[in-house]
Amino acid sequence: MKKILLIFMVCVTFFTVSCGSADKKDDEKFYHSDYKESADRYFPLAVGNSWKYKVNYFGQVGETEINIVGTDGDWFLDNKGGRLKTDRHGIRDAERYLLMFPLQKESWMALIKKTTREIRKTEGVDETVTVPAGTFEGTIKVHTIVELPNKKVLHSYHYFADKVGIVKIVTVLEDVRENKMIPQTTTELVSYAVE
Repeated sequence: MKKILLIFMVCVTFFTVSCGSADKKDDEKFYHSDYKESADRYFPLAVGNSWKYKVNYFGQVGETEINIVGTDGDWFLDNKGGRLKTDRHGIRDAERYLLMFPLQKESWMALIKKTTREIRKTEGVDETVTVPAGTFEGTIKVHTIVELPNKKVLHSYHYFADKVGIVKIVTVLEDVRENKMIPQTTTELVSYAVE
């Protein structure tokens, strides 16, 4: 009888330890989740990829083109001197994450040049955006807030489309004292070529 009881206790202990280990492995898997595939989908980076935008800057309209011209390790270099990459956390440039996964997570912050604080938050995951390049459904909307001197706040909204990248950026200046929202810039995708 003692032998059966001992075997039973060993089995119960083994089962308990196994369950605990499985939970720990699940927690570790969640904690170390890799969202690079999602990041790659919402900003496809490859040498030769390009995006042409129509820019309205305080009423002056023009065009700009972003081309990926080279690499530096994991970074992709564009023709404007920018550095971009995707990693297991999301999409980033040299100074901040532009989009972080998992979506609808808490807001994230970046300190730019040690003086400017940006707060970003995913505000929408199923936005429909129409720009000269077409209508894009299911875009991700990221809202950025930058507090400025004299009770002013700069708001920017980036829209990321699946298998395309950034399709639209809107910036608006909030004058807190005057309780006014003043449009600043609009950037809209005109055409793109991505692998």
